[in-house]
Amino acid sequence: MIRATDFCGSITREKIVLTTYQRTRYTVHPSIKKGKSHSKLPRAKARVLMASSHVSVEENSSSTILAADIGGTNARFQIWNFSSDGSKDVLLIEQEYKCKKFPTFELCVTELLNSSGISGIDRACLAVAGPVKANSCQMTNLTWKIDGASLEETFDIKSVRVMNDFEAIGYGIHELEESDLLRLNNCSKNPTGPIALIGPGTGLGEALLYWNNSLSQYEVYSSEGSHGRFAPVGGLQCKLLKYVEDEIGECEVEHVCCGDGLARIYNFLCTELNTNEPMLDPAEITEKALSGTCSICVTTVKIFLEILGTEAANLALKSLASGGVYIAGGIPTRLTSILEDGTLLNSFVREKSRTSFLLSTFPLIVILNPSVGLIGSKVYSFIFIQSKVTSSLRPSQGACYESEKTSFF
Repeated sequence: MIRATDFCGSITREKIVLTTYQRTRYTVHPSIKKGKSHSKLPRAKARVLMASSHVSVEENSSSTILAADIGGTNARFQIWNFSSDGSKDVLLIEQEYKCKKFPTFELCVTELLNSSGISGIDRACLAVAGPVKANSCQMTNLTWKIDGASLEETFDIKSVRVMNDFEAIGYGIHELEESDLLRLNNCSKNPTGPIALIGPGTGLGEALLYWNNSLSQYEVYSSEGSHGRFAPVGGLQCKLLKYVEDEIGECEVEHVCCGDGLARIYNFLCTELNTNEPMLDPAEITEKALSGTCSICVTTVKIFLEILGTEAANLALKSLASGGVYIAGGIPTRLTSILEDGTLLNSFVREKSRTSFLLSTFPLIVILNPSVGLIGSKVYSFIFIQSKVTSSLRPSQGACYESEKTSFF
């Protein structure tokens, strides 16, 4: 069995004062072979809360932590060895699993630990796709229930923090490189302005970030706004609304703006056009749309992007997102060649709207790095490894605190 204390590699740390933060460089353990790691996983940079009037740093301790980003389709993991004195941070292993292969999350974690040979975890930070209450989440698009207290007992972990996946993205966006972003307009962002996050994948996630002047950092608010009712634009979308309501009795925004949403739009168009096209899954629809080999798939993706642009605009107006509107999720990363055709941006700006002048000032940015949630989960973990957080620096609702917001940046 491999133990975290068996790894003795050292690193060089560049200390640059950034208010209360420290940028760090980490070592990847040699046992992680090239070619086996996932593309664009967290790079050697993270903002970490250090000693300040709000934080007390633990001394001379080393911890093995589990960072995870758990969606409706994939569960991504990293296991790290962190030392609070800053002498070494070592990435021990990274792994990804298909969620449907495991009846429970506990079985997935067991497989991870057995395959890695790591004997124990000290702390864990889990970003999950669903609403978090009292450090527990019944996932929205999966049967898994992820409960922090239960996991602590089952795997003998000192502390498990469960947080919404888009809350984790809120931590991760400031760690991205310019190459991780696709800017759809040339607007300048307000460095302390509100930030809106939205992203379609297996489901549709949303979150907001607001700047706290007294703490000189952002606060992250998770949201379940994607379960609001779908407001169609134009006659065809009105027909789509009725089609979905007839099918499942209700039409939330998520029902038409996620993976299953792509399939619903495609099936609706096939019914509307009275064609005998084959049944396609979301991946096949996007592939055929990108290749241009299926006109119905092309129209499906166009309607999908129009809906996404409209919902992004709604979120931007509600938050006055002068800090930027970031679009994450697995689907947009596959549609980069289509995203620049103007469909998404035009639906976002809404030229006929009285607020188009305002919407046109908000930066619209697509996140191309699929691991931004895992990056955020890792960043959040630093708080609990290198700091003792007091009541004046309130952690997230996922950490089982009364506050519904998370302060960090």
